[in-house]
Amino acid sequence: MGAYRYGPPVFCLVHGLGVGQAYFEPLARVLEGAVIRPELRDPEPIAELGRRLGEALPGPAVLVANSMGCQVATALAVSRPELVEALVLVGPTVDSQAHSARRHVLRLALDGWYEPPRLTATVVRDYFGIGPVELMRQARFALEDRIEERLPRIEAPTLVVRGEHDPLSPARWCEEVTALVPNARLVTIAGGGHAVHFSHPRELAAELSRFLGRPVARD
Repeated sequence: MGAYRYGPPVFCLVHGLGVGQAYFEPLARVLEGAVIRPELRDPEPIAELGRRLGEALPGPAVLVANSMGCQVATALAVSRPELVEALVLVGPTVDSQAHSARRHVLRLALDGWYEPPRLTATVVRDYFGIGPVELMRQARFALEDRIEERLPRIEAPTLVVRGEHDPLSPARWCEEVTALVPNARLVTIAGGGHAVHFSHPRELAAELSRFLGRPVARD
């Protein structure tokens, strides 16, 4: 049974650390229906970013989040569950066993082998745009956050999505996330890295269709 039963879905795309909505452009182009794309790039604690995300929503939405965006989306799902129709966590962070900036930098560098060059260019441009000081401030907020502590409080149906080669969201961690959320399941996208919404948008849209129980992609 699909998670989203009534009316056309409204999607809200929640980007990750230091990047903007260009990071979600490939997925946004294939989704059918209303797509909300808030920019949440100011360095702030995760709970505050979750509050700002809620202010950007006109009503209940399907949140599709990547990386640190999963932390923001789950913060909203716990604080204002009435705004979250369903939750899609693509490459969720931060791994409960890896709250180390050094380890995450190494994992991010490794992920570059599995991402298209166009994505790398987008990320580098966005990182330079926000600047190293602000980027590190937000990274500290992300690393201090304990997403695993609020996952059991999520009420919304949840799909956890992992790219097959994602070093930032290892299989063990994604299985832990799925087990902690009361109503969740895990899917793996073959050949993908950390940003399958960019590298494999149609494959992700197909998983969204199965999860929500209705077509969500443009022909």
